Formats: sequence, structure tokens, C-alpha cells
Amino acid sequence: MSELGEPVETSREYAHVFSIYVPIAVGVFALVLILTLGAVIVFRRRRPEQAARWHEHNPLEAAYAVVLACVVAFLLYVSFSAEHQVDAVARGQRPVLTVNVFGSRWEWHFQYPGYGIDRYSGTIGREPLVVPAREPVAYRLTALDVIHEFWVPELKYKHDLIPGMSQVEILTFPRAGLFQGHCGEFCGLYHTRMVFSVRALAPAEFRAWLASNRRAGQSGRLRGART
Repeated sequence: MSELGEPVETSREYAHVFSIYVPIAVGVFALVLILTLGAVIVFRRRRPEQAARWHEHNPLEAAYAVVLACVVAFLLYVSFSAEHQVDAVARGQRPVLTVNVFGSRWEWHFQYPGYGIDRYSGTIGREPLVVPAREPVAYRLTALDVIHEFWVPELKYKHDLIPGMSQVEILTFPRAGLFQGHCGEFCGLYHTRMVFSVRALAPAEFRAWLASNRRAGQSGRLRGART
């Protein structure tokens, strides 16, 4: 959260890491491919009796190990630096709401603690997760059976739900609108049906929605108690 109370965008940190990893990976792949093809072309017709008699080249192997260690150290530095910055931003945010997210084959259950609101989406339900736009919301992620993954492609955000543990993640939807979500981890026969949508409302509209649905839930419970 910034001093002005606006949510801080952190996806650029991961984009920066991506922009470093991919060129290095492409470069290594290209180097290995060129060396392999070169060896095949140059030595393809060498007679067996002309094969190399040596089996090691210590200076070359040592140089390769040093270069590899430096690349790994650099990538670790880049990764942990980005993670530190993202964690620092997360610690400074003050969520306006907490939503419990339960993943089970093959349904999402969104629960609003303290408001008596439950939403379901997947093989049975088709109710959207409703959240305020441009405000940080905490999601308590829990898997009830196997590993699932809470994935919102448009936000480039995904996080695993691990059985036996709950993880709290903070996510901000940058604008009002409808966002599609999926389970990003293969979880069984009806994995492709484990979908959901997120309806991000302007803060004032969301608070009105929250109050309306809370009243509806309370009145429904009162009617059930009277009958």
C-alpha cells in the first residue's frame, strides 16, 4: 500500500525476473544446440581409429563449472531480490476484506467470514466471487482433497492450494469488471470444469452488495429459525 492508500503493483517485479530468465535460457539452449549440430556435422565421417584419445579437459571443465556457478548465483540473487520486494509490499498492505477460498474436486467455495455469505463455482455452482476493485483483499487458500491452483490469467496470478495447510495471499484487482479464473493444476476427471469468475466492483458498489447479501443471508436464517 502506498502512502496515498493506493494498491502497489508488484507484477512488474515478476516480469523483470522473467525478462532475465528467458534470454539466459534461450541462450543456453541455442549454445547447446549449435555445439551439438556442429559436432555432428564436423565429426560425422571420422574413422573409428581417428577418435580422440583423451577423456577429460580439466581447464575447460573447470571454466564451465565456474561459469555455471556464477549464472546460478546471479539468478538466485535476482529471484530472492524480487521476492523480498514483493514480500515488503505485502507486509505493508492492509486488506479491507478476507475471503476463505476452498478448493475441492471439482468446486470452488468462496466464504466471507463474519458476513454469512457463501459462493460456489465449478461443476455445480456458477456464482462469481465478488470483491472490491483497486483495494487489497486477503485470500485464505485451502485445499480439501488434492492440490488445486487458484489462477486468474488476466492478472498473471496463480497460487497452489496445498492439502493440510492454509496460506494467506493478498491480491488487488486493478479495475472494475469481470475476470475469468481456473484451476491451474490438474486435479482429476472434471478438472476443466473447475472454473470461476471474479466480479470486481467499485468500492462503494461492493459495500452495497456486501450489505445487501448479508441482510439476505440473515433474513433467510431468521425465516428458517421461525419455521
